[in-house]
Amino acid sequence: MFLLLKVFLIFLIILVLGPIQYILVKTKLRQRTYIPIIFHKVLLKILGVKVTLIGEKTSIRPLILVGNHTSYIDIIILGSIMPICFIAKQEIKSWFLFGFLAKMQNTIFIKRKNFKTLENIKNINKDLDYRSAIVLFPEGTTNSGKKILNFKSSLFNLFEGNNKLRLQNFSLCYTHVNDMPIDNRTRPQISWYGDMSIVTHLLNFLKLSSIKATVVMHPVMQLEGYDRKTISMLSFKQVKEGIITVFKNL
Repeated sequence: MFLLLKVFLIFLIILVLGPIQYILVKTKLRQRTYIPIIFHKVLLKILGVKVTLIGEKTSIRPLILVGNHTSYIDIIILGSIMPICFIAKQEIKSWFLFGFLAKMQNTIFIKRKNFKTLENIKNINKDLDYRSAIVLFPEGTTNSGKKILNFKSSLFNLFEGNNKLRLQNFSLCYTHVNDMPIDNRTRPQISWYGDMSIVTHLLNFLKLSSIKATVVMHPVMQLEGYDRKTISMLSFKQVKEGIITVFKNL
């Protein structure tokens, strides 16, 4: 019954806000950047996810947000904090429901290995009137959350020779499952990675009563004079240190 209620409420909020957002996206009205925040906040309530925010989100635009990637839940959490859009692989565009939701989030779709298209992000973000920050997951995939995968330095090309674009790193940590500290047994209930079935994982996730997560927003990085490899290295270090600090303070 608990699971069915969650599923019903999720589809209800999609049916209520989906058509409104579809019209706003098609007409490119500025309100299209704010409806997703409402949607994600309500979704977190339904899912029983409580988010603690450490640090300050910047209002500077244009802005790229860079951080670790553990699960599809990351998108809901980040989407509840500020107006954002995502960079996702082209295949997601055709996924049932998730594809529709991604498009309603103003997602930027790219071919899996064609990272050079990221050079056009500046123009796409300009089309969003600089209201939305663009989220970049430079690990290139999700993982168990126990460690951070190396960042792909090629994704940081867009910062070279661009004096206007700003970078703010974030560290996203899942700390508790059903009011108990997360461990190796419960971590896979949150993390979605490898060859896990998204449907099976989602159904199991919906059975959880509560989840706690912490998002650390780091100070905006100073990029002047740095090449992509240096920026990638500094970004990785900051995100990793943020995660270590969160778990040390539990």
